[in-house]
Amino acid sequence: MICDNCDAKNLDHREICWKCGDPLSQQPAAYPSTIVPKTSIEQKSTIDTPTISEVILNFEGMNGQIELYKDKLIIKRQGFFAVLSHGFTKGNKTIYLNQITGIQLKLGGPVFVGYIQFTLPGGIEGRGGVVDAHKDENSVTFETILNKSAAELKEKVEELVQKSRGSTNQTIQVSCADEIRKFKQLLDEGIISTEEFNKKKKELLGF
Repeated sequence: MICDNCDAKNLDHREICWKCGDPLSQQPAAYPSTIVPKTSIEQKSTIDTPTISEVILNFEGMNGQIELYKDKLIIKRQGFFAVLSHGFTKGNKTIYLNQITGIQLKLGGPVFVGYIQFTLPGGIEGRGGVVDAHKDENSVTFETILNKSAAELKEKVEELVQKSRGSTNQTIQVSCADEIRKFKQLLDEGIISTEEFNKKKKELLGF
């Protein structure tokens, strides 16, 4: 702090100037300013938003494309041949793997193209070979050079379908066992009779 009257120095924490005796204005001591470091440029987060489901396999057919996921497949109708066979109004179709009851694969030859067709419960799939497959909503046609890729697609879909069914059966078995335990507890507590328990057990086990 410096005196405004006589310019005396070293007056910090004093109320009267030691040199001229004038009262000092209560100014804050001059402390060195705090250096605030500059923040670095905010970096873009590298955390990717997790996807619900990732594509396992892509198949590019003539009149459509197939995207295979672990629990479903999507048939898309993009391209000239897709529009020619299905029109402009035909959108994507999602087929869940646990709905598929059969897969028919016809490999392409020197004259005819091949096709892969998925059978669904209550579905009316084309039965006229490659001619109907061009228009069938559950089928995709492909050129002969894609025979190997089509066979791999069929094999992978069948594998995932089996896993899906196995998982479903396991869930049903666990649920059935839990229900039997509940009725066994009711039997032990005398709430139901042995006859009623055995009847319910047979129903749950499918006997």
